[in-house]
Amino acid sequence: MDLSSLRHLIQSHPLIDNHAHNLLTQSAACNYAKYPFEQITSEAQGTALKNAPTSLPLWRAAAQLQRLYGCASADWDAVKRARDEYVQRDYDGLVRRCMQGTHAFLLDDLLTDQDIEPYAWHDRYAAARTRRIVRIEALAARTLSTLQGSGTDFNDDAAMRDVWQKFRHGVEQQIAEAIADPAVVGFKSVVCYRTGLNVQAHDDPDDSIVIAALSRYLRREGSPRVEDKPLNDWLVRLLLSLVQAAGVRKPLQLHTGLGDNDIDLVFSNPAYLQPLVARFTGADFVLLHSAYPYTREAGYLACVYDNVYLDLGEVFPMVSRDAQEAIVRQALEIVPTNRLLWSTDGHFFPETFWLANVQFRDALETVLVNYVQHGDFSLQQARSAAADILFHNSNRAYALNETLSSDSFSLSARPSSSSTSQLDIFLRDNPDIKYIWMQFLDYTATTRVRIFPVREFRKIVARQRRIGICLAVQWMIQSDCVAPEGSVTGQFYMQPDLGTLRRNAGLSSPSASVMTFWQSETNHDQHIPGCPRSLLHNLTNTLQHSHNVTVTCGFEIEVIFLKPSTSDPSTFTPSVSNHSWSQMTPDTRALLPILEEIAETLESVDIHLEQFHAESAPGQFEFILPPASPLAAIDTLLQARQIVTHVAEKHNLRATLHPRPIPSAAGTAAHAHISITPPTQEDAFLAGIMAHYPALVAFTLSQDASYDRVQSGLWAGSEWVAWGSQNRETPIRKISPGHWEVKSLDGLANMYLAMAALLGAGLVGLKKGMPLTVKDCLYDAATLSPTARSDLGITTQLPKSLSESLTALEADTELQDVLGKELVANYIIVKRLEGQKLKSLGGEEEQREWLVQRY
Repeated sequence: MDLSSLRHLIQSHPLIDNHAHNLLTQSAACNYAKYPFEQITSEAQGTALKNAPTSLPLWRAAAQLQRLYGCASADWDAVKRARDEYVQRDYDGLVRRCMQGTHAFLLDDLLTDQDIEPYAWHDRYAAARTRRIVRIEALAARTLSTLQGSGTDFNDDAAMRDVWQKFRHGVEQQIAEAIADPAVVGFKSVVCYRTGLNVQAHDDPDDSIVIAALSRYLRREGSPRVEDKPLNDWLVRLLLSLVQAAGVRKPLQLHTGLGDNDIDLVFSNPAYLQPLVARFTGADFVLLHSAYPYTREAGYLACVYDNVYLDLGEVFPMVSRDAQEAIVRQALEIVPTNRLLWSTDGHFFPETFWLANVQFRDALETVLVNYVQHGDFSLQQARSAAADILFHNSNRAYALNETLSSDSFSLSARPSSSSTSQLDIFLRDNPDIKYIWMQFLDYTATTRVRIFPVREFRKIVARQRRIGICLAVQWMIQSDCVAPEGSVTGQFYMQPDLGTLRRNAGLSSPSASVMTFWQSETNHDQHIPGCPRSLLHNLTNTLQHSHNVTVTCGFEIEVIFLKPSTSDPSTFTPSVSNHSWSQMTPDTRALLPILEEIAETLESVDIHLEQFHAESAPGQFEFILPPASPLAAIDTLLQARQIVTHVAEKHNLRATLHPRPIPSAAGTAAHAHISITPPTQEDAFLAGIMAHYPALVAFTLSQDASYDRVQSGLWAGSEWVAWGSQNRETPIRKISPGHWEVKSLDGLANMYLAMAALLGAGLVGLKKGMPLTVKDCLYDAATLSPTARSDLGITTQLPKSLSESLTALEADTELQDVLGKELVANYIIVKRLEGQKLKSLGGEEEQREWLVQRY
């Protein structure tokens, strides 16, 4: 079973951190006398903390931080020196790197009011705005501070009755304000630290016991903690009563289990909370810190009570790898997967977030993969469980109403230890793999490959070796000729994206392939502007972060199966003759074993077709892939095309993407489906695409041969820039709100650039708030009169040649700004050189054969 999709999801799925605290300011970030860095892996304090550097959790963290900082040694002092330098040089960059993959933070910002950044400051490091978790003991202390020093005799019973009413009113008012505040999504109590979790579930018959506790507090010197059991218990009950009465989804977080040395470990057992949970069934409880070492007790409560969640935080990176995996397994023993939440309990140091996320993803991957291999989970159940734990459960529990962006973690530079672990698991499940193909797609849509024995690929993943590629590929065509405007100076490095690692299925080779980013020569974590995958990823994230628009894409693979000519095996002829759209003719049935082998081979590497069927041209078939985020969808598309090619070759057939390899038959497209969520912004998005369509087709119809399909009557989008509801003779077919099919697209395009151009044009429309002046066209615009077209706002013809579209692209400075002027300029150079090469080959037949051999 290929488990790569599960591993990729766990390692890249955006997460909601449901329990965290503020970061230190840059000026305080290295004040280790006040904030010992050793506390990132230890709850010890004072003299006990000096032993932390001899603990397994810290040794593991040091090795991971060594790679994070890029220092030469994992010695703890060397790691701290490297950290100091990083903080002083680029604290923002360090924080940003440590927070990669986080969709939203839920911060308890009342841990301290010294040396920290405000909670809203953290917004810049996540896809969504930061929300607050309000600590109720801090509210009580704030109210009590207004009562102290008032001159009241706190020994006088009558006076204390009046003080009690003021105190109660003040706390109730603050809680009510927090309940009404949309920025507050939950509450927290540290009663575990103060007086234990054996909270009295019911109020006393009168208030005298709580008033006596209040009196004791107010008579103390200074401002000690709210730490008197009747008072602390009352505060918890008050909060739960008010939340339950309000009927809101604002859970109460409770520290349980592992904590600072001021807890009573016995009374930190969440089992003591059962009477409280049973009484307040209208309020939700989140049991923090994995309740370690009482994970099973907390799991019991989360199993038998519908208002209890178990948070899997704090133990990452506080305990060893084995303990972390055991805790995840214990949590899954009886707890439904929709009752488990993830958090880092990150605080003060950005590395606490980073280490927690890295180690939790690795532990979750190990456990879930193991359960799938043993048949306890199906692959889909494990995928759903992981996504729920990382994102969806917190989204529901705290009523966040966040929209998922599945791209937001895939580009982040994973630490070498996690990447190595991901590779190890892949190789464990595929023990026959000996070679890894590192691939990228150049501007001519040629797949370029470097092949490495596994031992060498391990070095690349661990960043012990880098693979340089000459920057000249940005000006190179299929024949390896470099344009005169290009340069052979400089290089980029191939950075493998392990989420794309798949077996080379359908090929008799013990190998796997992986897609790559183009990494800067000088910065290991920066990708060069010319990288097509990085461009698409960045545009997808910009749409999500700046406009709250999430994009998904789905692709259709159209191929024509050709057979070698009997007279000349280097040329091809149609594989069948008796063939038509969506029919099973005798010739079509003869190809059925190949089609089914393709479907089964794709399935073996976790690429699941939605359907496949015959298309119109002889030997033409369509394979429809499921939707995904743009980057993932294109990665899958390219790997699926390779598999189709491999299987066809086994049967002595050529599967070509050429847009019209049989001139007398229908053409071949590579239709893409684009959906945006929410669809309420569809008009401006589509308006941007319409306005820039003549320029963007330079990317989607990227060869002169592509323009053979820009004709009326071919169901290929006809000849005018237009859109229409379910109209297959417009270049954009609207299928439903926010969902379109792009028809001006074929298999000769670099699909990363083609989708980037479409999304970039849509982004321009959103930025400018463009009105949609082109109206819904229900006919082939080429058949309408000029007046009818004008009434629909259809005024622009599609380019009829690559030269025309490149000219339009040169004139479209707005689209160039979005895609990058340098990338666009280099792309135009390549396309013109490519055109010259094709024309030098001779007539149309020679050009067609040359393209069929390559696409």
